[in-house]
Amino acid sequence: MERKFWNEEMETMPLDKLKSLQGRRLQSVVARAYEHSRVYKRKFDEAGVKPSDINTLEDIVKLPLTDDVEDIRNAPFEDKLSVPLSEVKMYHSTSGTTTGIPEPIPYSARDIKAFFEGEARGRWTIGARPDDVVQVLTGFDCCHRGYVEMGATCLLLSAGRGFVDKQISLTQTAGVTIIEHMPSLMINYFERAKELGFDVAKSKLRLVSGVGEAWAETYKKKMETKYGIPFTTLWGSVELGVAAAQCEKRCGMHIFSDLIYLEILDPETGTPLPDGEEGEIVVTALLMNEAFPLIRYKVGDVSQIYPYEPCACGRTHPRMAPVKGRISQIVKIAGKKVMPLDIEEVMASTEGLAENYQIVIDKPGELDRLKVKMEYQSGIKDMNALRSRVEEVIHQNLGVESEVDLLERGSIVSDTYKAQRIIKTY
Repeated sequence: MERKFWNEEMETMPLDKLKSLQGRRLQSVVARAYEHSRVYKRKFDEAGVKPSDINTLEDIVKLPLTDDVEDIRNAPFEDKLSVPLSEVKMYHSTSGTTTGIPEPIPYSARDIKAFFEGEARGRWTIGARPDDVVQVLTGFDCCHRGYVEMGATCLLLSAGRGFVDKQISLTQTAGVTIIEHMPSLMINYFERAKELGFDVAKSKLRLVSGVGEAWAETYKKKMETKYGIPFTTLWGSVELGVAAAQCEKRCGMHIFSDLIYLEILDPETGTPLPDGEEGEIVVTALLMNEAFPLIRYKVGDVSQIYPYEPCACGRTHPRMAPVKGRISQIVKIAGKKVMPLDIEEVMASTEGLAENYQIVIDKPGELDRLKVKMEYQSGIKDMNALRSRVEEVIHQNLGVESEVDLLERGSIVSDTYKAQRIIKTY
């Protein structure tokens, strides 16, 4: 019989036992951080809280929030490190897009084990199995290692040497069954494959994992219909690894609650929000991050925790919605809040539009109307009619006035490995 879960004991743990485990791990993490991390000792002392004050999981709200820039990026490395340097066995890093300087993330041997537990569990949850042939195109070796850990056959990250045409050729000749990529780049990958005469719908490819970016559900369904291949997703960060993943039931992502404790907070007030309300993700690493503690860490992503109900797949952990984007991507327009994913939903539901777009911010503060660049598909004859239709859909769906600039497909180019959905011109 096929193994259904990667870690059945943890993934199917009764909810009361899971919460008890989280409480014990939280106490241990807080005590260790206070004793070994100068950053957290200082933060806890300033907040007037001691490890002895944390007796239940509900006591987590007594702990101060950890800000990525103020508490992490601006602190000396030795103040953040909570193990001797000799015990650091691996480094990851942030991209450096926030401050211009990548932040090194150290891992102890215990951290590494927990980190790749999440990476492997995430891939197993989305449906990967040891008989799969996997092509990871993100460039992230942690993603690649996740598939290796769970036993799949993998193309090395250097396979194809970063050239799309060569990677597409390898997809065919190696009989790739799973591709993992940034959603925006995956669409371009499939379009290029079509130009080269490769029909992915007739290939061995059976699953696409979109990571690193938010992706509109309408687009997923549209792409699934077009290519006949399921598009699934998981969530995590370079600091945590994979922390949630979508199972075959496709009803949200299971949070790996034995590895992290996840809260949703109001981004303006910092107060916890009830399940079902959208806000900023805040996480506490419960098992890993021995070398680099993360307690009530503001990830900066936007999502919600679904009201709890058991999943038909048998997993018992709470579920969260797919991430909608970053807090920094919220654009205020005439009293409304708009995010790039809202624009994606409009594009996916409007015939004649391609997939790429950018929101244009031309002044600081709240905007009067939404300005957006959108690429269109070839063969459009009445550009004014398409523009009017898009602006009408935006008004109906988002309640804001807009100014749409239609561009030929391929006109919007990103300077980074991710799609740049917001640009500032002031």
